[in-house]
Amino acid sequence: MSPVTRMWLAFAAICTGIIHAALAATAPLPLAVLLAALALTELAWGVATFMRDRIAAPAAVLTVALAPLAVWAVLLLGAAAGGSGELLQPFPLLPMAVAGAFELFAALVVGRRVRNGARASVADSPTPVPAGRFLAALIAGALASAALVTPALAATEAGAGAMPHGHGVVPEELLDHGGH
Repeated sequence: MSPVTRMWLAFAAICTGIIHAALAATAPLPLAVLLAALALTELAWGVATFMRDRIAAPAAVLTVALAPLAVWAVLLLGAAAGGSGELLQPFPLLPMAVAGAFELFAALVVGRRVRNGARASVADSPTPVPAGRFLAALIAGALASAALVTPALAATEAGAGAMPHGHGVVPEELLDHGGH
C-alpha cells in the first residue's frame, strides 16, 4: 500500500477518534463508555498506522469502521419512523456525518485491499514516493482533516461549551482602569 494512502487512513482514524471522544464527553454514561472505547481504538489504530509500514488487523478495521455507521443508520431510521429525535440527541448530525465519512473512507480503502487478495497485514514493498509529493500529500491530508474536523467538533456539546479563541479571561491586574 502506498505510504500516502496509509497516512490518509491514519488521519481518518485519528480524526474519527477525536470526534467520538468529543461526543463521549457529554453522552449518557453507557453510551459515553462505548464512544470512549471506540475513540481509543480508533486513535490507537491511527497512531499505529502512522508508525508502521503495514495495516494492522484489516478485518477488525472493517468491523470498527462499519459498525458505528450501521448503528447510526438504525438510529436515524428509528427516529424517522417514530417521529422523535430523542434517539439522536447524543449524536449531532454534522459530527456523525463527518465521522461517518472518515469511517466509510477507511472501510472502502481497507476493504478494497482485502478484496483484491493482498495481505493488508503484511508489508509489501511499496514504490517509494518522492519527498515533495509525500510532503504535498501530508499537507493536503492535514488540511482536509482540519477543515472537516473543526466544524464537526464545534457542533458537539463539548465544542459549544468551548471558549472562543482570543476571548480568555484577563486577570484584573492587567486591566487598565484609566490610571487609577
